[in-house]
Amino acid sequence: MPHLDSFAEKAFCGFSSELVDAIKGAALPDLGDGSTSNGAGNSALNTLLRDPKLAQAIAAASPLGSQLCTSGLWLLAGDLDRSHEISQGIEEKEGSFWHGIMHRREGDFSNAKYWFRRVGKHPVITQLTERCGDDFRSSEDFVDKCARAVSGSADDRLRCQDIQWQEWQSLMAYSVAI
Repeated sequence: MPHLDSFAEKAFCGFSSELVDAIKGAALPDLGDGSTSNGAGNSALNTLLRDPKLAQAIAAASPLGSQLCTSGLWLLAGDLDRSHEISQGIEEKEGSFWHGIMHRREGDFSNAKYWFRRVGKHPVITQLTERCGDDFRSSEDFVDKCARAVSGSADDRLRCQDIQWQEWQSLMAYSVAI
């Protein structure tokens, strides 16, 4: 179960309390494991995301922000297909960012790198580089670390999962403000 950092908690203040609780109760996403459309460990989040009133639970600054947040929430819920359906239709860098994360999560590492190259420079990448140091030198470098961690030690895998969680929180907080 991931812990929300204070910056994310503050950014999500416009989300419904049920949505924030579901995020806090979600399982920490694994690396390169493919789609888990059954949402194992994330049933509360899956239930909220399937609710037709979802838009009311996500208070983003714009319709684009709401779309981006929804893509990110489906990633956290483990439904990579739904996240992909949304992110591939968003032309902005942030859509490419969620798209790259989705492909990395499904284990399509070369495709993930393609989408991260489309992102280019981004404030979230700068934040992660500052926060994680050598563990996150660039999105493409992190893709390589995740690819190695999938078949590596438990410590390597957990470290990449922790960075992936930092990445999710940072991009979600950025998406809320768009």
